Amino acid sequence: MSFLILGIYAAFLIITIGIIIYLIIKRIQNKDKEDFEHKDN
Repeated sequence: MSFLILGIYAAFLIITIGIIIYLIIKRIQNKDKEDFEHKDN
């Protein structure tokens, strides 16, 4: 039972960390695009 709870907790942590990393990468890519647009103008 404890192993099952640990597995669910580990999976939840991995998913949460993955979402955070994805959002950070997306935000960085958006900043790069904005910089490009400002340079063009």
